[in-house]
Amino acid sequence: MGNSHLREWIVIITLLAVSTFTLNINENVIRTSLLNYPKHDPFDGTVLPIQNVPDWTHATSAEQKMNYHDFPSSKLEALPEYRNDYFVYPSSSLVWGKASDDVIRNTKITFSVPYAGSYAFGDLGIGSGSHPAVDIKCLYGTPVYAIANGIVTKSTFQSTGFGNHIVIEHQNVPKPGSRTTTTDLLSSYSHLSKIYVSQGDIVRKGQVIGEVGDSGTATTPHLHFQLDNSEAPWNPYWPFTTAEATKAGYTFWDAVSSGLGRDNVYKYTYDPMKWVQDNLNGSVIEVVTNNSTSTTTDTTEIVTPPVVTLPAVEQPISEVIESTETPAVVVNVDFSDISIKSSEFVLLSNNETVYISLLDAAGNTISVPNFDGEISVSLNDGEIAKLNRNFLTKNDFKNGKAELYLYAEREGQVRLNFDIANKHFESDFISLISSVQPFARFGVTVDGLFTPRVAESVIVQALDANGNPTPIFNSAGNIELSTIQGSGVFSKDVLTAADFKNGVAEVDFYGDSDEDVVILALYGRARAESKLMHAKLFTDLSRADENYTAVSYLFKKGTVQGYPDGTFQPTKTVTRVEALKFIFSGMDKDLVDNANLYFRDTVSTEWYAPFIATAQSLGIVEGYSDGTFKPSQGVNRVEFLKMLFSTIDLEIDPIITEAPYEDVNTLSWYAAYVNYAKEKNLFPVEGNYFNPSSPMDRSEVAELIYRLLIMIQNNADQYSDDLPTS
Repeated sequence: MGNSHLREWIVIITLLAVSTFTLNINENVIRTSLLNYPKHDPFDGTVLPIQNVPDWTHATSAEQKMNYHDFPSSKLEALPEYRNDYFVYPSSSLVWGKASDDVIRNTKITFSVPYAGSYAFGDLGIGSGSHPAVDIKCLYGTPVYAIANGIVTKSTFQSTGFGNHIVIEHQNVPKPGSRTTTTDLLSSYSHLSKIYVSQGDIVRKGQVIGEVGDSGTATTPHLHFQLDNSEAPWNPYWPFTTAEATKAGYTFWDAVSSGLGRDNVYKYTYDPMKWVQDNLNGSVIEVVTNNSTSTTTDTTEIVTPPVVTLPAVEQPISEVIESTETPAVVVNVDFSDISIKSSEFVLLSNNETVYISLLDAAGNTISVPNFDGEISVSLNDGEIAKLNRNFLTKNDFKNGKAELYLYAEREGQVRLNFDIANKHFESDFISLISSVQPFARFGVTVDGLFTPRVAESVIVQALDANGNPTPIFNSAGNIELSTIQGSGVFSKDVLTAADFKNGVAEVDFYGDSDEDVVILALYGRARAESKLMHAKLFTDLSRADENYTAVSYLFKKGTVQGYPDGTFQPTKTVTRVEALKFIFSGMDKDLVDNANLYFRDTVSTEWYAPFIATAQSLGIVEGYSDGTFKPSQGVNRVEFLKMLFSTIDLEIDPIITEAPYEDVNTLSWYAAYVNYAKEKNLFPVEGNYFNPSSPMDRSEVAELIYRLLIMIQNNADQYSDDLPTS
């Protein structure tokens, strides 16, 4: 279903659909001369244009669609650091739920298109295209701040292109890349829902000038944030016209991704986030706003600014008393816990290898730790055992694991202590023994949970007659592993003495369904059973989730699958070809073989070819006017409804007299599909708005297909949670 070579967050690029401008230089307003306006306050540093955004990696689908004023403030986080090394980091290497990886993923999502970036898929960073700005994913209504003192040169409302946007001139500010030269720069803020300033207004650093929206050519809320130099012929500057793109044989999207006009980007613009971050100094002005979610698009009126509470008058620099206290040294500790693995006992005069892994807040191993300083290592009793070293650095961790050697000198119990900054960790006790009891039977140890098709560790432990672990198992014969409840496969289902180290053998189990499992180890006539293992269908989906029933049903049917890391990624946007695969698999549709694809951006040898070919033959898809299909573009709600309903030839009355939702016009091509979905209770919607252009995520797709299947299966007039599923 997914493609490891694509960004896992490709959902966001599609969602933003940024800046599809129909550019015409003659329609751009040349920057108005401000020679007669008063000067603004001198440059005193910058602030970020956006202060707070959700943690997109953990926000629910419903939360991502909320208005900023309604979003729980406790869940808002500071805008992530703008970092190119994160943008180009391979998404296929990121592990969901791993704290350090989630930071990288969230940065990728937040800055969906970096400076001079591309709309193409992949882990592409700064300079990969010719997008002259940075696109920042935000909630609708998010406050937008002036990045520095300046004068508003443009405050425009329009329904196309940049939409509602503001341009601010900043005079005598540091030239990007220089600490000694000053210049004039122009910052711009586009696709706004509200504007709080007018042309000619003097603004202060950190002043709220508007709110994020999706005005102009944009399908979802984001801020198009740009920084032009004073030589740019118009503002906001764009590096090519529609005519130039057409002449070069590009669609708009392809032109940006191919880098058309990149030289002009570098000639007339700068990386705005880099300049802001290089000059950060100051706080924003607190703003008291109401919770109105109304927009001001397509009007010439300026919205009355919210009440502004100015900060207290600052002390003159000469009167500021500097603290004489030595600042505390802050030590970066990027892990939450330590995993310590060793045998439960060590024979005297033997060395035991102890394996150390650092864990994030979710309990996942950090493959590349990045902590400051050293982790000190000690024993609670240094008289009975010795360690080969007493500290660990981040360089000791190879593939997430470091090794220590413990030498047993006298009988007793010993425990390892780990300390860094104010954090303290301890191992379990390790017994130091002079002899062992003979082997009597086996025990099978599991943690009680497994995710289908994801490796789950199973420990087979040699035990003595009293049920205590013993390190010696060298008997002949095989230990056979199987399941007596549930089903699955083992990485090795027959063990011999050679598989045991210190009386312990470890294998991987892969469950193949969501049935609970009990594992059996059979050694001759001796039997050992594991405790009951409960299935966790996906690591990021619990039974309490509202779409769990639908996902579970389609998982058993084989329609939906997870990712190699055990996740389902319910909020990930579904692309147009993925939508076809979902639908045809869910509806048991036979696929066309060896058909030619009509669209110039599709390849007959790709995995998606049978799905597009089948959709072509059924007349389900037609493509775009430029001859493309855009296979990797996110599918929106109404596109998906049409694909789904057309696949099974539903009889839908094309004429409706009453709009099903306030944002669905009865004359729209998709109105009948939306109306049918509402009447049949197939698409759960909260409120009176359907949001036709909103992209479909994996959980929504699963829920819609599931409801339709259950309704058809029961020959019901509409879907109900009470309908039987089998």
